Amino acid sequence: MLSHFRFLLPIALIGAGASIAASVGTSSTCDASCLEIVQNGNAWEIDQHASRDFAFYEAPSNFSSKLSPGSILTVEPVTELANYSVPSGLTMSRFIYTTNDLNGTTLPASAYILWPYTPLATGKNQGYPMVAWAHGTSGVLRGCAPSNYRSLQYHFQAPFALALQGMVVVAPDYAGLGVDTLPNGQKIGHPWLTGPAQANDLANAILAAREAFPSILKANGPFVTMGHSQGGGATWAFAEKLVKEPIAGYKGTVAIAPTTRIIDHLKDAFSNITEPWAQVIISGQPKLIAAVTAAFPEYNYSGLTPTSYDRWFNVLEPLDGCLPTDTLAFTNVTTDELAIANWYDAPTVQEFAKLAESGRKQFKGPLLIVSGEADIVVPLDTVEPAVDDTCAMLKQEHWNESLELITYSAMDHFPSIQASQMKWLPWIKDRLTGAPAPKAGCVKNGVNGFRTEDTFQTAFPNFLEGWASVEESWKYGL
Repeated sequence: MLSHFRFLLPIALIGAGASIAASVGTSSTCDASCLEIVQNGNAWEIDQHASRDFAFYEAPSNFSSKLSPGSILTVEPVTELANYSVPSGLTMSRFIYTTNDLNGTTLPASAYILWPYTPLATGKNQGYPMVAWAHGTSGVLRGCAPSNYRSLQYHFQAPFALALQGMVVVAPDYAGLGVDTLPNGQKIGHPWLTGPAQANDLANAILAAREAFPSILKANGPFVTMGHSQGGGATWAFAEKLVKEPIAGYKGTVAIAPTTRIIDHLKDAFSNITEPWAQVIISGQPKLIAAVTAAFPEYNYSGLTPTSYDRWFNVLEPLDGCLPTDTLAFTNVTTDELAIANWYDAPTVQEFAKLAESGRKQFKGPLLIVSGEADIVVPLDTVEPAVDDTCAMLKQEHWNESLELITYSAMDHFPSIQASQMKWLPWIKDRLTGAPAPKAGCVKNGVNGFRTEDTFQTAFPNFLEGWASVEESWKYGL
């Protein structure tokens, strides 16, 4: 989900001297100083890409909408790591595969695989154990594919840590990120914060990875799904998807700070507008409007104001910008100018809200949910009610599944990943190595951290954020 605040953004980028990375369309609301800030920021963002050549992400000529989701289109068996920060001993592959959107339409999408130096020991003839990783918000445009980020976006917080512990990490970029155009030129929109859509991308990436590397990733080999924020909503929705569409080898799901009812969360924000968490979701309205349009093209960005429409189409989109550029592009846009008042009450948006929801449905477990008590991006107050409602259904309908919610005191959005590693890492290993599964039913526990008042944390994703000056902290939103 969002990992930044518009009110923390720098003015000091003016005159920073970075080269102009791309030409921006004529904007009627972003003056010369605004454009210089945005373009300088975008130039820095581009430097964080492993490659400026996006040829890999062009939809292959062998793509057909008639293909089954989960089919392999293109495989890059060995990715050149010279421009990545992947730890020594690990190797990487990328691939293009078919996925399907909420309407069932087949689309091309991209993903990466991190290969461990040596695999975690599992059962005989099971192949390498897999964790299907679902990332949090990187942006909503082509350039926001984590597979082309030097650090793969979440670096040691999740993918590096998992691979270094002997697990194959299969990580979809999600539809619309990386591969954003069909062979006929039609654009592929990214349905941001739409858990069931990203669950499709995750499921199909698992199937395609197995097809691409059948001798290593067995058709029934053990796997766990794990995600954070947007990816947490995706993995929870994935666990729900498996009720009707099982995938062999599934051993459980971890959802950290999962998004659940995003439109309801936005409406609540306007009733609590002075709260820090409210400002976070309110600032994301243009991306939500774009997400509704991705799911319902006829909506056509109807919720944007003239100002936000100009910033989206004449500033952000021409630069192919991701979170840092997005942050800068809307830095001086007031709340009233971000979106048309009450746009979320439109019938199309309400239909989107129903389709986008994660939680409150039957699921395949075991399901481990983690939430930081100080999370201002996906507050515990949005996660716990979804857990409680799901658990009430579990009890009433006698589902033979396990759900555990663990809350971490004083932890914010990204710090909750690191604070909870002592729980989720052995939990995943236990699932993959055949340890007894948790008992059916719902459990809620809390962890009180040691010296939490003295730790340093922010809502930004990069744990090196503290190394930057206040004026440059926006960079670590990548």
